[in-house]
Amino acid sequence: ARTTTVRVSASPEKIAKHGPEKNNLMTASGERQDVRMMSELFIHSLRFSQNADLVAEAPSCLSAEEQARAARFKVETARQDFLVSHYLLRQTLCRYLRTDARSINYRYGEHGKPFLDAPASQNLNFNLSHSGDRLLIAVCRGGQIGVDIERVQERSDPMQLASHFMSGDEAMQLARLTDPVAQRELFFTLWTRKEAYIKALGKGFFQPLNRIDMQEIAPGIHLPRSADYRVFDLDIAADYKAAVAIRMGRDSPSNAIRIEVFEQ
Repeated sequence: ARTTTVRVSASPEKIAKHGPEKNNLMTASGERQDVRMMSELFIHSLRFSQNADLVAEAPSCLSAEEQARAARFKVETARQDFLVSHYLLRQTLCRYLRTDARSINYRYGEHGKPFLDAPASQNLNFNLSHSGDRLLIAVCRGGQIGVDIERVQERSDPMQLASHFMSGDEAMQLARLTDPVAQRELFFTLWTRKEAYIKALGKGFFQPLNRIDMQEIAPGIHLPRSADYRVFDLDIAADYKAAVAIRMGRDSPSNAIRIEVFEQ
């Protein structure tokens, strides 16, 4: 698998015209790849602190079901994060679908993963994750995707958590690190890869994390048990770890993928 990542500081108008302007780009291996033969994955990186003013506006854009979910939050900050994140998700998707954000309808998989309701989906898949001040929205056409971002928490105890969520090999990797900072960094790196993968599968925590092992096939690219998927590390911000998983099945025109990160 090969990947090339492009970082863009973009306005909504530019994002609406997403996609490469040139027909070829250099892959991570240094080879030139025609982007028309690449899978494309778009990551929208946003911050709650820069969108706090949307809390009042958000409910008018959300469905009755989403508003009801927001009302069930007991913690006000969690309620506000839900409103803003789902408002921004709709605003992002409507630019790909070229429709009004209020007209977007979701359906839900067996374990609660949201999908765009057909036939209006235009084969568009998406996933959402947030932690701390950061919000990621992943979008692609075709393959199933999952994204996860986590703020590295200083008070966490990686070894205690590892016994529940890491495989035996991963627990050994963590135990070999004597620096607590490096141990926490590795734990959250492993965690985001696993969670991105199970979100792509649509199984949530019905898939035990400690039974998921991944093989590194290139720097920052991992192959989980299912060979149809690839998991890519994302460099989003200091003190955060993030990863995105995508199904690279028979419909993928090649084993190369172009990841474009929009920093808004």
